[in-house]
Amino acid sequence: MSTAREGEGSPSHNIPVVLLTKDEARGRNRRTEDRDLYSSGQLFPIEINTEIGAQKKADRIFHVINKLGHGTYGTVWLVEDTQPPANAPSRWKAIKMHRQATADTDLRVSKEFKRAGISPEKALSEYQVAIPYEQFPIKGGPGGKTTYTCSVLPLLGPRVDNGQVLRLSTNEEEGSCGSRDDDGNGNGQASSSFVFACRQIALALQKLHNMGIAHGDFRPANILYYLPHLDKLSQDEIMQVYAGQPEVVELENPEPSKEPDHLVFPAKCDVYALKEILARKNLDIGFIGQFIPRATVIDMGSAWHHAWEPRHSLIPVHYKAPDCIICAGLTAFPDSRESVDGCLETDVLAEMEYFLGPVPTPYRDAWKERDEGKKTVFPTNPAHVGFLRYSALKQWRKRHKKAKSPLHLVVVMQSELSREKADMFLDLLRGIFRWFPDQRMSLEEILRHPFLQVSDLSLE
Repeated sequence: MSTAREGEGSPSHNIPVVLLTKDEARGRNRRTEDRDLYSSGQLFPIEINTEIGAQKKADRIFHVINKLGHGTYGTVWLVEDTQPPANAPSRWKAIKMHRQATADTDLRVSKEFKRAGISPEKALSEYQVAIPYEQFPIKGGPGGKTTYTCSVLPLLGPRVDNGQVLRLSTNEEEGSCGSRDDDGNGNGQASSSFVFACRQIALALQKLHNMGIAHGDFRPANILYYLPHLDKLSQDEIMQVYAGQPEVVELENPEPSKEPDHLVFPAKCDVYALKEILARKNLDIGFIGQFIPRATVIDMGSAWHHAWEPRHSLIPVHYKAPDCIICAGLTAFPDSRESVDGCLETDVLAEMEYFLGPVPTPYRDAWKERDEGKKTVFPTNPAHVGFLRYSALKQWRKRHKKAKSPLHLVVVMQSELSREKADMFLDLLRGIFRWFPDQRMSLEEILRHPFLQVSDLSLE
């Protein structure tokens, strides 16, 4: 099995933390995981400056430096690998501490890659997917009787919707990603960077689908950028890139062996800091112009292979297709009525009507079959919106008389893309965001769309 213990006081690993007051913690726009996950035994408690290691492999010791994030299936930590193996030579890695009994899917996905002859290194570089280099069990809880699973993963950068990356890729340290002149011509370099980022996301998903794998929670939080040269950074430098000193809030009366003394706020990746550090080392950050870093898919906890039984989808409701919302309970992939952040389905459907128009009659009928839909009263005219208040739509039309639709306003009239690119982007989105699945573009059609064509596809 494995152990987690306090660091032995080595100066290189004695990382100071910033202790926040309760008021300061409440003012943060980032959240920590729920304390109840520890008290109930679902999560293994980890502290900054502790060591995690596999007892069966004495050389596999990881020093905990900061927290990278948390989610449905566990917590993720920035660690130093004290003796990195040849197949994963970077000393800086991420460790995912899985919630109890939730690591099976990650392991099954890893086995699918292994069965296809794809190593973790090849999965990262060619398939744009982060799968564990290794996994090991760890004992915890009262009396050390509870078994948890640790996954050792590559250390990645910020989310794919991070604005710093696109700004750096256009070689603009400040300001927007681009701008339009009086003739409607946008910043061409910004357009190329944005297009390349979109293409990378579509390619990453296509490569998974080609293996027969559906991700199950495909959204910006689970798509990160791969950053270069992290293995060249010292501990102080890696801490600069990942938010500096860890910020923590103290727990009142933590339960021994079950709860940590502190909850740690997730660190934010600072791409600007990395660029400055690499410049001092005469290293290029490597993504100027359209050569932005690869979009890399993480967190396979909700994934399933086409040969497996269909599974419950945990993707938040505001990322779901309308058929997955309205027909929940009537399809193979049911889900709860409310997402993890409290967003109601009716609110999301109202937003969809805002962009797509009235909910079609078949979906209205399906909604009425649900308990929460029995009291819904739709207008007799199917051309009128049902979830979105009609008065709100009328007010919007008065405010934006020149806009053909809300989607046209956001993509074309308020976009920093060139007019030509904005029109193509609008056409792409209209092909993707349709009420019915059989009317939506396939991934192959998306990748062939004129908007996603870039001048250099050598990285594919």
